Amino acid sequence: MSWIDEFLADGPEYVAEARSVQDIQDLLLRAGLGVKLPLDIAADFAGMAALLMSDPSLFAMAVAALEGPHLPVRVEGTLEHKVIDGASIVMAAPQLSAAFVDGATRVVLHGLAWPQLLWPLLLRIEQVYGFASQVSRPDAHTVMVSKTATGMARLAAPQPVPLIPLARLKVLAVDAPDDAGAG
Repeated sequence: MSWIDEFLADGPEYVAEARSVQDIQDLLLRAGLGVKLPLDIAADFAGMAALLMSDPSLFAMAVAALEGPHLPVRVEGTLEHKVIDGASIVMAAPQLSAAFVDGATRVVLHGLAWPQLLWPLLLRIEQVYGFASQVSRPDAHTVMVSKTATGMARLAAPQPVPLIPLARLKVLAVDAPDDAGAG
């Protein structure tokens, strides 16, 4: 059993530690750089810290997703309708944001790893860019995200961070350069 399966099966009473959103954001950035993500993608992922901290399971999934693999995604389609293939949540997030900013009304994600993380990602896109969206799932391998007027339900305020995923995140951050925030 992987650490994420063990953590999620452990039950609702997780041993946790209170950390500031800024602390977790910095740690997510360093972990992203530690797993060799480009700075912009690592920074985008770290920007979701408050949303990921709203639920211990979401936080654990985010740490597991950050571990990788991080293969480039392929984006095709028209200006209004984009298709992202091989979509790991970490690598697809900037492409999804860019598609909406560029005028897309629907983005289809094929083969999306960690689809549960779409909720905080779409809330982040709404916070940063003002685009509300909804999700539909036509089949087991496809997720469709469309612009809408109502948007996604809100998440809870940031909570203490579970220690097992926090320890994993610290391990990922070890290889990150000391000047991760600079430049």
